[in-house]
Amino acid sequence: MKLDIVSRKLGWFSAALAYVGGFSLFVIMCLTTADVVGRYLFNRPITGVFELTEYLVLILIFSFIGYTQSKKSHVAVDLLMGKVPEKIKVLIDIGNHVACLILMILITWMGVEKAFDLRAVGEASPNLQIPAYPFAFFLVLGCVVMCIELLRDIIGFIADRYGGEKR
Repeated sequence: MKLDIVSRKLGWFSAALAYVGGFSLFVIMCLTTADVVGRYLFNRPITGVFELTEYLVLILIFSFIGYTQSKKSHVAVDLLMGKVPEKIKVLIDIGNHVACLILMILITWMGVEKAFDLRAVGEASPNLQIPAYPFAFFLVLGCVVMCIELLRDIIGFIADRYGGEKR
C-alpha cells in the first residue's frame, strides 16, 4: 500500500515536471520566432537567445526523462525478445533497469558535484550573466526522478515475478 502512495505522488511530480518541460518548449519556440523576426525584419536580433535556448533545452530534456520512463515511452529495440522465454525477459528487463539505474546514479552524483563547482566559481552565461548552477541542479532533479522511476520499475518487476506487492 505504501508503494501505491509513493507511486501516485511520484506520478504527480513527474507530470508536473513534464508541464515545466512543455512550458520551456513553448518559450523556446516563442524566443526563436521573435529572434528570427527581429533579425530578418528589423535587423535587431534578441541578445542572449542562444544562451537562453541552451538552458531551456536542458530544462526540457530533464523535465521529461522521468515522465517518459513512467509512461514506458523510451525507445526500445526488441528484435530478439520475441524468441526469449518470459522468465528470461523479466531477468533481462531487471538487468537493463539496474544498469540504467547505476548509470543515472552516476550522472546524478557527477551533476551534484558539477553544480557545486559551478556555484563555487560563479560561472555564468557570457552575454546575460545568468548563473549556470541552478540549471545543473535542475539536471540533478530530473535524474533523481528518473532514478526513482527506475527503482519503482525494478521493484515492480520483482513483485510481479515473485507475487509480492504490486506497483
